[in-house]
Amino acid sequence: MSTKIVQRAFGGPESLELVDVPAPTAADLGPGDVLVAVAAAGVNPIDVMTREGGGMAAAGIIELPFTPGWDVAGTVAAVGADVTGLELGQRVLGLARFPREGGAYAEHAVVPADDLVPAPENLADEQAGALPMAAMTAWQAFADTTSVGPGQRVHITGAGGGVGHLAVQIAHRLGGHVVAVASEGKHDWLKSLGADETVDYRDPEAMAVLVGTADVALSLAAGSRATALRAVRPGGTLVALGGGAGDLEAEAGQAGVRFAATHVHTQRGWLESVVDLAAKGELVPTVSAAFALAEAADAHRAVESGHSTGKVVLLTTPQH
Repeated sequence: MSTKIVQRAFGGPESLELVDVPAPTAADLGPGDVLVAVAAAGVNPIDVMTREGGGMAAAGIIELPFTPGWDVAGTVAAVGADVTGLELGQRVLGLARFPREGGAYAEHAVVPADDLVPAPENLADEQAGALPMAAMTAWQAFADTTSVGPGQRVHITGAGGGVGHLAVQIAHRLGGHVVAVASEGKHDWLKSLGADETVDYRDPEAMAVLVGTADVALSLAAGSRATALRAVRPGGTLVALGGGAGDLEAEAGQAGVRFAATHVHTQRGWLESVVDLAAKGELVPTVSAAFALAEAADAHRAVESGHSTGKVVLLTTPQH
């Protein structure tokens, strides 16, 4: 038998139910599929939104019942026909089928081989599970939506969160001058990750100094889009996650600022880029809390609090 989380109704964290199911086998795999013995699954804000009936549920992509989770890390337990480059027992990580149902909150998950890459040896399982979606989101923002380069001033709100702390590292590796906006208690840590300047979002004088100074701003913290827009110089770029641009896009245009909304999705090139940085030790996920699979509801509550440092993950086996 195997265990997994199943959601039968949209709602609060209590809607996440741990169930026993027959363990998948090689016979359950289609061509190009891999059976992953899951070690860790990242918990992301989009997981919470979808659980509530928003996110991918509101988009009509996810239907009940379903098993949540897209960030997955573990070992190859079986491979389907036409799978090459992955071997039994090999550690892997990936972003499973996003934005379609991923099924990562489970002891075993069937994942397309194209969505997986070998996990770097220098990443622990919980770090590997924390990496894909958040790192790919930051990579898309700075290497696809925009092209951050040496000397550019890069302003990141919500810099201490799951995407934010990886965005700091990526912008730093791309040569940007990184201004990280986060609560004061995270400043020393963010500087150790590559932030050139740190600013407390609760300090109005310090925030006022940033107005009109950024070449690129990435808005990650809830309610920070207007603040991030004010930080961008005319001719610069404001990047925000997802849709809901509304009046902000028009306001950006009036200010002479380009506005772009990113929509991360499973794309192998982005995954390979961030995993390469991680393998070199240039991109290190911080995991602030790890929960057992049976504690998925508590993991969601930790993400909902909005105050986690780095990432929250689920583990299928206790870590010592």
